[in-house]
Amino acid sequence: MKKLFLLVLVFAMLSCGGDTSNTQSYSAAIQEAQDAAYDIMRQGGTSVGLALVTRDRVVWTSGYGMADVAASVPATENTIFPIGSVSKMFAAVAVMQLVDRGLVDLEKPVVNYLPSFKMADPRYDKITVKMLINHTSGIAGTRYTSAETLVAVPGYAQAVLASLADQRLKADPGAFAVYCNDAFTLVDPLVAAVTKMSYMDWVKKEIFTPLGMTRSAFSLAPLPDGSYAKAYKSGVAWPQEYVNVDAAGGIYSTPADMAAFVRMFLNEGMAGGVQVLSKESVRKMAVDQTIGTFNPVPYKGMAYGLGWDSVIEPGLGQAGVKGWTKNGGTFYYGAQILVAPDEGLAAVALGPAGGGYAPLAIIERMLMRALLESGRVASFPKPLSPRAEPVASAPAGLLKSVEGIYANYAHVYQFKAEADGSLTMRTLNAARFPSEPASVLWYRTDGWFTSDAAPLISFSVVNGGTNQYLAVRSPGGDKSYLDTQVFAQKLTGRGAPLSIAWSGRLGKKWLVVNEHPAGIPFLVGEDPRFGIKELTELPGVLFALPALPPINMGWQAQVVDASVSDQTAGMILLIPGMQGTDMNTLDVVVRDGEEWIRWGGYLHRPLETMPVLPAATTSKIALGPEGFAEWRSVQLKETSSVSVSLSGARAWRLYYDDFQTQKSGGPSEQPVIPAGKGLAYLMLFGDAGSNVTVTAP
Repeated sequence: MKKLFLLVLVFAMLSCGGDTSNTQSYSAAIQEAQDAAYDIMRQGGTSVGLALVTRDRVVWTSGYGMADVAASVPATENTIFPIGSVSKMFAAVAVMQLVDRGLVDLEKPVVNYLPSFKMADPRYDKITVKMLINHTSGIAGTRYTSAETLVAVPGYAQAVLASLADQRLKADPGAFAVYCNDAFTLVDPLVAAVTKMSYMDWVKKEIFTPLGMTRSAFSLAPLPDGSYAKAYKSGVAWPQEYVNVDAAGGIYSTPADMAAFVRMFLNEGMAGGVQVLSKESVRKMAVDQTIGTFNPVPYKGMAYGLGWDSVIEPGLGQAGVKGWTKNGGTFYYGAQILVAPDEGLAAVALGPAGGGYAPLAIIERMLMRALLESGRVASFPKPLSPRAEPVASAPAGLLKSVEGIYANYAHVYQFKAEADGSLTMRTLNAARFPSEPASVLWYRTDGWFTSDAAPLISFSVVNGGTNQYLAVRSPGGDKSYLDTQVFAQKLTGRGAPLSIAWSGRLGKKWLVVNEHPAGIPFLVGEDPRFGIKELTELPGVLFALPALPPINMGWQAQVVDASVSDQTAGMILLIPGMQGTDMNTLDVVVRDGEEWIRWGGYLHRPLETMPVLPAATTSKIALGPEGFAEWRSVQLKETSSVSVSLSGARAWRLYYDDFQTQKSGGPSEQPVIPAGKGLAYLMLFGDAGSNVTVTAP
């Protein structure tokens, strides 16, 4: 590892390409970015791509480190990186181009342009085109099925359309803004329906080409080694990642290409003499869409524009500078763009995760240093001092009012008022609250609850509508400022015990059947089992324990309302911003007399009815017309391994009782199961309508 680090650092110092002419006025900004890049390399990062632009020129673009460590290929301004959700900016631009040409009206319902869009909720026809790109549609979140894979999986947008037909809205369209990938995915078929050309072709023709983004593309095919920045774990390169959510996150680009994209916003939609986007559309994209919506704790970091994550970016805002920003993340990579429109400055950061890489912090530092050089600001921001305010006596009744169980889209928290005047916080883990608290919080003179261990992270409670919320205040970006957001919603009992039907499902498990065999959740060993839990602290409330939980989110549980019906448990949480994203309705679907579970885009079969492969027998297993994976269990032998013969399978995965330890293989490989007790479990993939032949010894 030491040799790898030294090699990366050497190339980091050598690979400062791009347009470096006439950069003296921004030399300190460039040095700030270089220092950040070198620090990433020292911490184990392998590459990063950066750019700084003004209205009239690309000041500087560069790659640092190595795109390919084994081949000693340095990263440059032309190295390709996935940009993740920064791709949403291209979707928003595409929509606004249609508005400019009079082909689409932002205020008209989506169904006017896309009649195939339907949902199992009568309110869906009130969703406007604008709501797709400002996160106020009310659509639940993300269809994670086949979203990120190790091979290209075409047709994702059509799969989302089909999946939405079975889904409900989390709120009235327009009620509040909460991050939503599926809404942006709908831009793909909408553009195709209006223009009679594919979304990808439109973006290439109307955005990439006029901006000269010659190396930008969608995630469709293998990239040549050396052309893109590989991601690494423990010194080993990950395989190429395919992000199939095209409009919501599927673009690959370079620092140089993205420099051209952000310059277009500085020039009011103009690039190379071509008006890519009208001035009016650039202006409309930068209007805060959260104003006038339900928003108990306005969050500057997520003051959504049309496409933008924030149009009042707080890192620049602390200096009185207007900023527009968009972040993007995939399993391997992170990206960020930041535009200071009034100052005529913008910056780009692209790179693999790891090594302390924090793209927003890097470009905040870069732009603040540029603003200092130009005399626009008087000082450079410093990291906040990690000091908590003094402890104070909590107002009478406050501790008890805070006490309770709170939840957001992925986690459940328990707050307890203790006899010593502290407030303890526990996080649900493995479907239970631990005996020891994760944090001990004290009421402070500033009116917030803060722990001594994490003095810059504080909690408070606020009311919104009929709900009580937990607000969190924490450092943002470069850690020089604090930002506040709604963190979780307080839960209450449902007033009645679970029905007999729901009670009978507690403790049971269901297995995913419709993830792609090359799905990245399989690569990282996520548990394929779905479960349902009831907490003793909240009788009558159900918690879904998702299978293949969304990557990098640490997903533990999501609360649902089982009082809707014996077949449906509905969404409960109404949280704006990021903490209310990716909500789902839990539906029980009866198939061939069995209760299956639908959760978002995933479908699950019951574990308890999984057939056992008969010993010393050849079985022919039919994959139905939907192409769902088939599951079979295999009886283990205590004294010898078990070899299973397969033919006709496209891929297989092998699990043991804990559903963690696993093996996998392709069509030419055969499962060999070590000696042991009990059962092993085979997940078999094949083409829809095909047969898999299995022989168990």
